[in-house]
Amino acid sequence: MPNGIDIKRVGLHSSAFVGLGLLLSACGGGLSLPDPTPDPKPIPNGEIKVIQGQIVPFEAGSITSVDKRELEIPAPVGSMGKFDLNLPTSETMTGKNANLLFSVSNSDSSVFGLCQNVQTDAPSSLKVYPINFLRTNKDDQIINQLNGSKSSAVRFRAYWYANMDTTFKYKGDCLALGKIDTTITLKKGWSVLDTEIDPGVMTTYAPISAPVSYSPWVKSTASIGAQALALNILEPWKNLPQYRNR
Repeated sequence: MPNGIDIKRVGLHSSAFVGLGLLLSACGGGLSLPDPTPDPKPIPNGEIKVIQGQIVPFEAGSITSVDKRELEIPAPVGSMGKFDLNLPTSETMTGKNANLLFSVSNSDSSVFGLCQNVQTDAPSSLKVYPINFLRTNKDDQIINQLNGSKSSAVRFRAYWYANMDTTFKYKGDCLALGKIDTTITLKKGWSVLDTEIDPGVMTTYAPISAPVSYSPWVKSTASIGAQALALNILEPWKNLPQYRNR
């Protein structure tokens, strides 16, 4: 046993490793491991059925439900501030909720509110409904906030219902929203638009994927000044006479 090494034991260990290597080679070159769990895929616009959100900051028990009250779709809020809000089907939106839908081309019922110098190629048959915010049982408005491009603007995900697949252009000068010069693509059903409002200056819209998991919802007063909220930037149609009390 030179240098204190047991030659027989080393030989046995080496033979064992060689045998294991031959066995693995015979079985395809290695151990068979389970496939990794794939990352969740975004749900395509038009197929969105649920808003998954998490209220932040959140104190357990402080808020128990959220809702879009016009649509009557309340959802309970869990102990971590999470909620799953089921969106109405197309059948419900064009049936029971048909009187809540807005136009794009008709200035008297425009989803963009009181606007001047309007240019649009939206079809007259297009009807839409945006969810820009939800309301808690404590009467707070909450928005699905994103990081804005400038400090004077608020940016968020808006969930838009449309009664048809469409792409339309819209240009106008609108009270509260400011200048709009955009092209919007919506699918029949619910779609998500990246919305950024610089109150009284400019509003932009861009397509964005729905979150694949619970995304943060914050109080609108934390990111929008009281003066801007008074201008109805989250409900610009209320600047039209017929919708002021809606």
